[in-house]
Amino acid sequence: MSRTFKIGNRELRSGALGSLAAFAIVLVFLSSPQIVSDRLNQPALDAIASVWPAPASDAVAVVDIDSESLKLFEGRRLSRRRLADLVEQIVALRPAAIAFDLVLEPPCSNFDPDVNRLEQALQAAPVTSGFLLSSDTTPTPPQRSLVAIDADVRLPGAWLAPGAETSCASFLDAASGLSAASLAGDFDARIRRAPAVVAVADRPFPALAVDAVRLARKTGAVVLFGDPPHLRVGELQTRLDNAGNVHLRFSPASRQQARTVPASRILDQSAEADTLAGKIVFVGSSAAELGGLRPIPGNPLMPSVQIQADFATNLLTGSNPFVPGWAGQLSAVAALILGIGLAFFSAMMRPAAAAGSTLVIICAWLLFCALLYHVANIILGPMEPVLAIAAGAVVSSTIQFSAVRKAESVVRRRFEQRLPGAVVKKLVAEPELLKLGGEQRVATSMFTDVEGFTSLTERISPTEMVGLLDRYFEGLTGIIIAHNGMIDKTIGDGIHALFNAPVDLPDHAQEALTCAREILAFSEEFRKTGFAGEAGFGRTRIGIETGEVVLGDVGVADRVDYTAFGSSVNTAARLQDANKRYGTSILVGERAAAQISETLEDMGDIELRGIGTIRAYAIRSS
Repeated sequence: MSRTFKIGNRELRSGALGSLAAFAIVLVFLSSPQIVSDRLNQPALDAIASVWPAPASDAVAVVDIDSESLKLFEGRRLSRRRLADLVEQIVALRPAAIAFDLVLEPPCSNFDPDVNRLEQALQAAPVTSGFLLSSDTTPTPPQRSLVAIDADVRLPGAWLAPGAETSCASFLDAASGLSAASLAGDFDARIRRAPAVVAVADRPFPALAVDAVRLARKTGAVVLFGDPPHLRVGELQTRLDNAGNVHLRFSPASRQQARTVPASRILDQSAEADTLAGKIVFVGSSAAELGGLRPIPGNPLMPSVQIQADFATNLLTGSNPFVPGWAGQLSAVAALILGIGLAFFSAMMRPAAAAGSTLVIICAWLLFCALLYHVANIILGPMEPVLAIAAGAVVSSTIQFSAVRKAESVVRRRFEQRLPGAVVKKLVAEPELLKLGGEQRVATSMFTDVEGFTSLTERISPTEMVGLLDRYFEGLTGIIIAHNGMIDKTIGDGIHALFNAPVDLPDHAQEALTCAREILAFSEEFRKTGFAGEAGFGRTRIGIETGEVVLGDVGVADRVDYTAFGSSVNTAARLQDANKRYGTSILVGERAAAQISETLEDMGDIELRGIGTIRAYAIRSS
């Protein structure tokens, strides 16, 4: 099995701690006020909403009194003569309904012919006039648009106000409907939702966009029903939140521009005849002077008339996202499952792989939320699982990385000069292969020794001796490591090497013999050349035996060494020493010889000090 998917105590500990971090995130969300969750989720929801534009409708148009058109209306007070001209021209283009996102305050004298003409124009088509909610107590506006509310409807967060800022009474009398044009931002002042129904002095009124759709569909009343609450306008139906709000989806600038006609083009009759025919026409202003600009996600200066047009478009196309009652539970469950899953998965992965996997899972979750939003109109808070996934993965990966680095440090410190680089790299990647606490395995031991070393030390200086041994050990060490052996220790002029430790090595007895032959060839050449030849460096004797050994750390405090014990280790050492008696260079024990395919010189039974009689095999130097 690959290392990627192995799990041990260290991985379990890292995964468990990462899971606790993910669980803590879920607890924070569950115990925090709703506004905390909203603030965390809203930026991600705004990004999700912008991924794909809302469905469009060619049944909605906007007549915009923009800054250029405003010059024709003689300033902010909006000339009643020009307004009458504008409404007459709009009516002549046969719209299905007209919605005024303007409050026409005095002057509006009944003796003014332009006011009378405007009143007549308003009477000539289905028109709903917008008003603004006010915190001041004012005369309650007349109910021109019927709102029917079922007894089971609960709107604890509904928009309530004691008064309203309305147009002149004569204009209200002339209009077919009266509706609320008020919009309010969320915690960051950006508008993301609009009320379907508001109450002024306990009287219900529909929103401007809702009433415009009602008039266009020739529906007698707007109906609120159900728990959770729903809005019905004719055959159209949409889900509301507990404040009676509709979550809005906004059109891109290109679509807004396509549905918008400047008021100046209506006045000079340059607009095409079918521009407004059969459409719901919203009349408002994008001119900053009239104060109709509102911030929305991605646009700090959105004309309120465009927001109302999008509101109506959402109703007509059925694209009003809502938060179902089970959304919170699903987010919490997803956060726990994904957070805990990623915590344990990250514990089994390298940090880079864990980071990549975490990013993929987060992107997949956000894609799922986006599909729910754009396809099913369901709003699911994305950040609880995202934060739980990130917390679980980061904590788990950090703890695992720390443990791995500690294990790597131990491995490198102990074995960089004792094992082949490939074996050290494997141990670093899979530190559980190294049983520092102790393990028993079959291994082949090899001991080397320099003949006549004691007398050599008496013939040369200590400095010369150290230099000579350095070059000799450098050669032996390179050969042992090249044959995947482990340098267990150096003892004076000798080396103890192990094969098949600390990791598996196929044919380790044969590998040890091949290594011994190369050592013998090297040492014979070494002792006959340069200063070694002048000093009379002795020949190298080698003993080899295979058997069960115990491997592990031995020592106390900072004097700990990874070494091997076992009868085969002692036998190899005695075989090396026995070369003196038999004039051989390499003696191999019977268990090692049994695993070697080549033919060796049978020495018969020999006596080894402290061990007894064993059968041995020899290789003599040439």
